[in-house]
Amino acid sequence: MTERCASCGTTMPPLTVVAVHHAGSGGGWTHRACASCLARERLIPLTFHPLRHDGTRLPYPEIVPGELVATLAPLGESPVLAAPIGRLLAAVARTRDRTLDADQRHAAHDEARATVAQLRKAARRASHAVREAR
Repeated sequence: MTERCASCGTTMPPLTVVAVHHAGSGGGWTHRACASCLARERLIPLTFHPLRHDGTRLPYPEIVPGELVATLAPLGESPVLAAPIGRLLAAVARTRDRTLDADQRHAAHDEARATVAQLRKAARRASHAVREAR
């Protein structure tokens, strides 16, 4: 069976897994996306989802600019992105923590912005590595 992008139907590799659904009695499905759909739908590859996430499609938070998402999309599951995306998701989660006081929430927002900058640097490193490999 040919793998297809679940959004546009293309079979052009590389396709990145962005969601899974396990059926209780077997089967289930895997949702794959091409780089174009990763960027357009702002999808985070499944390999970078938090451990407690349920396996559904997870978009990049709004704090991540569209141009950065477009830069990340062709990099797919590059291991260079794992740590910065993990830090980004954790920082964004802290900005939504209602138990924090105003100063702590402000610090969480600063941390989230800083992790976007770290992600941008990681994307440049990964893009450079991909170009050198060609």
